[in-house]
Amino acid sequence: MATSKYHGRSSHTFKRMRARLLEESDLCWLCGQPGADTADHVVPLSVAPDLGESMDNLRPAHRGCNSSKGARIGFPRALPASRRW
Repeated sequence: MATSKYHGRSSHTFKRMRARLLEESDLCWLCGQPGADTADHVVPLSVAPDLGESMDNLRPAHRGCNSSKGARIGFPRALPASRRW
C-alpha cells in the first residue's frame, strides 16, 4: 500500500479512530485540559508514516496544542506557558 503524506489524517479509518479516541477522552495529552478536538500523532507522520493509522500512536489534543507541537516526537515539554503576573 502506498502511503501519501496525508494518508494518516484523511483516511476513513483514521477519521473513525479519531472519533473513537475523542469519545473515550477529551483530555488533551499536551496541556492536560479538557476539550480536545483532534488526535495527535505522538510519532509524527513525517517520521513514521506507517504509524498513521495506529491507535497506539494517537492521543487526544486541542488543535492549538497539536499545532504548537508540530512534528516533534513525543511529549513537548516546551509548549508556551500562560503568563500569570
